[in-house]
Amino acid sequence: MKNFPHNPKQSLGQNFLIDENIAKKIVLSLALNSEDYVFEIGAGKGILTKYIVSKVHHVLVVEIDKNLAQNLKTGFKNQSNFQLIEANFLNLELDDIFLGEQSWKVVGNIPYHITSSIIFKILNFRENVDSLTLMVQKEVAQRICAEPDSKTYGIPSVLSYLYADVKILFYVSKNVFSPKPKVDSAVVQWNFLSQPRYILEDEHFFTRMVKAVFGQRRKVIKNSLKAFGVNISGLNFQLTKRPEQLSVAELVQLSNLITHGKKRL
Repeated sequence: MKNFPHNPKQSLGQNFLIDENIAKKIVLSLALNSEDYVFEIGAGKGILTKYIVSKVHHVLVVEIDKNLAQNLKTGFKNQSNFQLIEANFLNLELDDIFLGEQSWKVVGNIPYHITSSIIFKILNFRENVDSLTLMVQKEVAQRICAEPDSKTYGIPSVLSYLYADVKILFYVSKNVFSPKPKVDSAVVQWNFLSQPRYILEDEHFFTRMVKAVFGQRRKVIKNSLKAFGVNISGLNFQLTKRPEQLSVAELVQLSNLITHGKKRL
C-alpha cells in the first residue's frame, strides 16, 4: 500500500505513526494466526493494517476520516479478508459487529482525547474480545496499570485489573509520529479473563460505584457513598479510607456488601 499526502486534522487527534519498526513490534505483540479476527480502531494510513492483513482470517477496520477511508479501500481492494467501516468508533453498535462464535483481537493507534471512552466501550464487550492493544499517552498508560495507594490509581486501573491481565508492553517516543505530539506514548495490552477476577453480585452497580467514589477521591468512602445514595448504616466495612487506599478486591467486597444487603436507597 502506497503512502499518500494527507493534512492531519487536529480536530480528530491525528498523529500518524511513521516508524515501521514500532508498527511491526505492535503487530508482533498481537501473536496473530490465520484463524484470528482483528478489529482495528482508526487505521489511518494503514501502517498497522498492512502487517495484519496477511496474517489473519479477517480484519475489520474503522476509520472516521473520509480521505483516509478511501485510501484504505483502494490500497486493500485486492485483500478478500479486509473490511472497512467509515464511521466514528464511539458511535458504532458493537453488538452488530461482534457476532458469532469468534473472539476478536482489538488494536489501535487512537486519538488520545477519547482514550478512556474507547477503553470503557471495549470493556463492555470484553466477552467478545480476546485482547485489546492500544497506543496511548504515556501518563495514561501508567494510570491504567497503577497500583493502590498511588495518585494515579483510579477508575481505569480498577476496571482493567478486574477484567484483564493488563501491562505496558513498551514506551514510544513522540519523535516517531507525524505531526509530533507534545507527549510520549506507550503500548498497553489487555488480555481479558474468562470471568472477572473476583465474583461480583452486580457488575453494573460496581462500575457505577467505582466511578462515583473515584469521582470524589478526596473524600473518605463513607461520604462519597452517601453522596452516591447509599445507606451506610450497619455496613460492615472500614469506611474511613479514601478510594485509592482500597484494592480492587476490597472495592468488590464493598460493592457486594451493598448489593447483597440491599443498602442502596
